[in-house]
Amino acid sequence: MLLIGHELIPSEPFYRVVSTQEIAKTPPQAVVMFDFDPTLSAYCVENNVSFALHVKHIKELILANALGASYFVVDKGLALHAQKIADDYLFDGKVLLLGNDDNEIEFAASHAIDGILFEKGIRSL
Repeated sequence: MLLIGHELIPSEPFYRVVSTQEIAKTPPQAVVMFDFDPTLSAYCVENNVSFALHVKHIKELILANALGASYFVVDKGLALHAQKIADDYLFDGKVLLLGNDDNEIEFAASHAIDGILFEKGIRSL
């Protein structure tokens, strides 16, 4: 299980962005994160930038996979369904539960969620 942003586990932060200008300001090899946006996704693919999409609906999840997202960030209400779809369709990207504390670890582990992105692991520019 991936634990991104947990205080005990070293990991590179994700950078929350809203524009191509902000993406350009992130460090090399950074993972950028934004709400579902096909235009920003295309920019990331063209520029070989790893990206995570915060998806809120199954349709966005399916499209995010087709757009080449490395990570699909989901809230708890969508996590189980998203993980099943990702497993059934053999998505290359990983489903990450957006979490705030260690209590999410047991939930994610019990339901075979790929990982958790803790809020502390997200930076803004």
